[in-house]
Amino acid sequence: MAWPILILLITQVLLPAFFLSWLWLPRPVDRLGWFTRAAYGAAYFSFIAVIGRWDFLGAALAFLLPAAYVVAAALSYLRVRDRPWNASSSLLRTHGFTAAMAVFFLALTARALSGYGYQETAVELAFPFAAGTYYIGQGGGTASINHHHGNQSQRFALDIVALNTFGMRANGLLPEDLADYVIYDQEVESPCNGIAISTHDGIDDNRISETNTEEPAGNHVILACGTARILLAHFRKGSIAVAAGAIVTKGQALGRVGNSGNSSEPHLHMHAYLGGTRDYNEGQGVPMTFDGRFLVRGSTVTVP
Repeated sequence: MAWPILILLITQVLLPAFFLSWLWLPRPVDRLGWFTRAAYGAAYFSFIAVIGRWDFLGAALAFLLPAAYVVAAALSYLRVRDRPWNASSSLLRTHGFTAAMAVFFLALTARALSGYGYQETAVELAFPFAAGTYYIGQGGGTASINHHHGNQSQRFALDIVALNTFGMRANGLLPEDLADYVIYDQEVESPCNGIAISTHDGIDDNRISETNTEEPAGNHVILACGTARILLAHFRKGSIAVAAGAIVTKGQALGRVGNSGNSSEPHLHMHAYLGGTRDYNEGQGVPMTFDGRFLVRGSTVTVP
């Protein structure tokens, strides 16, 4: 099993199961013990709801698991409501670690949530896909929800996948067949009116969990949309539908999603930058909005 899948199962399945069971066993000797446990669990559920990749297990779980925790916490309180508020002679020794961990995860959650906004002027674009439901795997203004954020030109980059009827990005956790990924081979549309200032094709798709770091963007298109440059990357080999220098219109087909370049599974990478012209690693990354909406990790977009 790949390490990312193992980490995901631990953080989004095993640890939530632990916090749910910890509400019940062993039963706290006082209400303060219940309260610190409940607060620790609530802080963790808040954290994982924000930073988790729920497209692996089902996007609805990002809301259903916290809701289940709230219900379980309320029911578990009934078992301790008649107990004393505090039965310990030392609050710090008995409850200090649990309370500190609750504060720790709340701080991590607050840090992640700080990436839900931006101060720069955003580039307004059209969403680059037609009908379907899409999920933002990477996106936002902090590294905790967007692993691109440390790169100056990619500070507000997006990684976009598509969801099936179960809210999952693929048929399975990590299938080997590229066609099992919902986004694979979907048509990518131009997000603006502009000029295709650079295109590149001819790079093979990677096998799942393998990457091509020598040509990070893989098959790609760079658009000039006003003063901004927009990179759309990881297209399928042979699918680029526009030539360098061509005028493009919003909604025009640019190519089809693949798994070329520095991509371990099919998705569309997209980022906007000022300056840098044809070098997508140069320039200053700027936020993108779609119908005025700033997308972050966990955002879903439904196109009718």
